[in-house]
Parts: sequence; structure tokens; C-alpha cells
Amino acid sequence: MRSRIIAYSVMILLLSAHFSRAGSPVLMVLVLGIPFLFFIKKSWVIQMLQVVAYAGTIIWLFSTYEHVIQRVTSGDDWLRLMIIMFTVAVYTAWTGYFLTVGTFKENYGIGGAVDESKSE
Repeated sequence: MRSRIIAYSVMILLLSAHFSRAGSPVLMVLVLGIPFLFFIKKSWVIQMLQVVAYAGTIIWLFSTYEHVIQRVTSGDDWLRLMIIMFTVAVYTAWTGYFLTVGTFKENYGIGGAVDESKSE
């Protein structure tokens, strides 16, 4: 479980750096606060964190498209950029997917696996 939280936090750092480079300091700061939601042991938290990861994937794919088009029109090398950014997009989607498998189900009550002692 700890390794998945670390992987998600690394994804958040990458997304925050992306927003910083794009000139959006407000989004950068907001995104940096998202991993602190792991302290709330509710199923809606994991669902929200997944939405953030999948939205981050879309942001990475859109940015990849924009940067590749910019590189192609200027005649610069674009293949390495596309491979790196697409890999980051896949990593971002992977972190969202792996929030709902394994021990997260028991700890956050996902899919009906709710601990009865915590609900009282």
C-alpha cells in the first residue's frame, strides 16, 4: 500500500512540475495538496484520487500532442519528446488504476469491503 501512495505522490509531483512550467502556480499548489487526502479513509477519497489521475492522463496526452506539433512545425526532433511524455501519461493512468486493487479495498472500503468496527 505504501508503495502505491509513493507512486501516486511522484505522479502528483510530475503533474505539479508540469503546471509550474506552464505558468499556472495556483494549479501547481492545488495539485501538491492532493496526496494529503490519503489520510482520509473513505471510499470517495480513492475515487476522487482516481479522477485526478485520469484527468492528469488527459492533460499529459493533450500536452504531448501540443508539444509534438510545435516540434514538428519547427523542424526539431519530436520522437523522443513524444515517447517521454506518453510514458508519463501511461504512468499517471497506472497510478490511478492501482488505487483500487489489493489492500486499498480493505483500508478504504471500496467495493463493499467495509470494516464494521470502523462504521460505528
